[in-house]
Amino acid sequence: MLKAQGFEATPLNKHFFEADPKFPQSIQYNEIKSINEDGSTFSQITDPKNHVIKTIQTITHPQSGRFEEVIDVFDEKGNLIRRSEEMEGSGKRLTYYYENGIQVAHVIDKGNDHFEIWRKSSSNQYKSKRNDFKPALFPNDREWKKFVMGERKFLSEAQKKGLEGTVVLAFLIDENGQRTKVEVANPYQTPDILREEALRIGNLFKGNYSPAINFNGETIESWLYLPVGFYFY
Repeated sequence: MLKAQGFEATPLNKHFFEADPKFPQSIQYNEIKSINEDGSTFSQITDPKNHVIKTIQTITHPQSGRFEEVIDVFDEKGNLIRRSEEMEGSGKRLTYYYENGIQVAHVIDKGNDHFEIWRKSSSNQYKSKRNDFKPALFPNDREWKKFVMGERKFLSEAQKKGLEGTVVLAFLIDENGQRTKVEVANPYQTPDILREEALRIGNLFKGNYSPAINFNGETIESWLYLPVGFYFY
């Protein structure tokens, strides 16, 4: 990561985790982050053609003094397709989805697996235990957590070397809810020994998945991210 005059430049991989600059083929995006004296920040993420595909802004709310985070996602033509807003300490995240400049859906994440979802295509707002714009384990992630706890090996070599961290696994879930690929989403931040064990666990896991659903109510292929932690206390 490079720092210069209040700016940070970070190469990112396809999962938006920091990429290894020694391997240019792993770099899919570039992030430029500016940091202000009051702690507020602004990040701009661009693709190889220098199209802005995402901005992340944190600002200080003038009344409460709390930070608010706003994330905007754009298509290749620069059209806004998604906006997320979250106020520090509110426990609530609002996400809006757009098509041709018109809001077509929104999700209110109230925390503790409580969501309120609306799509223009159905004109109905309903409550759910998950954000169905994203893929998920079915019926929940309890079996995954149980499986990781039972399958994860004690890595004595990692403990001796003080190697700890969380490996994030990326599961590609197709429109039929079938897992078609498993890979490590954050390889640059995690040691080989942890990555290998996490990937072994991910490949062994036989779970059921719910596919992501777009604003038209159609199931689509999308990535599901699940963590595997390795910590020695």
